[in-house]
Amino acid sequence: MTRRGSRTFAALSVAIALAPAAPVSAADLGVRGTTWPVAEPDLLAQIEARLVEMERSGALARLETEAREAARRRLEEPDSVPGIAPATEERSRLFDPAITVARDIRTPDGVLIAAAGTRVNPLERTALARDLLFVDGRRAAEVAWALGHDRPAKIVLLAGRPLDLMRRHGRPFFFDQGGRLAARFGIAATPSLVAQAGTRLRITEIPVVDREGPETEGKD
Repeated sequence: MTRRGSRTFAALSVAIALAPAAPVSAADLGVRGTTWPVAEPDLLAQIEARLVEMERSGALARLETEAREAARRRLEEPDSVPGIAPATEERSRLFDPAITVARDIRTPDGVLIAAAGTRVNPLERTALARDLLFVDGRRAAEVAWALGHDRPAKIVLLAGRPLDLMRRHGRPFFFDQGGRLAARFGIAATPSLVAQAGTRLRITEIPVVDREGPETEGKD
């Protein structure tokens, strides 16, 4: 086929493809079985109507109050870290804080800081600014031990009421939400002291004796 013939064939093909289709006849096959009209309720309208009903009955206000109270309770007394018990004897061990980098770490302009597979120990570059004191905030003796620590420290609760303790003692109390720090350091007893020892951390369990009732006893 010549070049001109090819162009003609292509033009005809396009014309056929774009031509309107011939009308197709359809036979009426009748109706089989029971039919119902299509009913699709407006979901947003249903939700709005339900909210109006709840507002009118006072249920919505009750839900809002319950939600606020639940949030306040979680802030005042978070869930205790499970598996933690009072220390019964003084024990000490060393902990290596080094991590293995899973992927390359680079600066925003692409400079390689650490390649994947590299072991990085943060204590080789910077010092631990404060000791970490892990305590059960429900035990007065543990709280007193932490407050009497003679070096800069961060008090980390594994149980108890941090906001109440902050109001009473006038210093920050942190809470190990979800027990992530306790799991990281393998802490299973309180009080525990975490302090720097060269390029590692020394974790020491220090038993204390309760001379009073629980720290939060009788408190709202």
